[in-house]
Amino acid sequence: MRNAEHIGKGPRPMTAFLVSLAISSVLMGGLLLSDRRVLELRRARNEVQLLDRQIVERKKENEDLKAAIDAANQHEFPAEKVAREELQLVEPDEVVLLYPPGSLTKPAKTPVPAAAAPASPAASPSDKR
Repeated sequence: MRNAEHIGKGPRPMTAFLVSLAISSVLMGGLLLSDRRVLELRRARNEVQLLDRQIVERKKENEDLKAAIDAANQHEFPAEKVAREELQLVEPDEVVLLYPPGSLTKPAKTPVPAAAAPASPAASPSDKR
């Protein structure tokens, strides 16, 4: 009878299997849930980085627009300036005055040759009356 008692009180393989299965299931479920949170955290960090880059781009675009508004408020239209100065374009109702080249600039001072200089520095135009 000792054999029968020994067999009945020993470890039960089915119970051990079920306990092991339950513990493994709980551990795997915990890992899956925690891994999902890690993936969500990674996605959130990537989204934050993307949004930070977009913020920087929008700030630069905003500064460019503010500069364009300031230039427009000061009547400094870059496209119009290029059109007028480089392409020599005008508005349809404007009057265009054309001057010969060099007529609006002061002539450069050239040294006077010694032969063309007046003979006596004391003689002035008022002396010749």
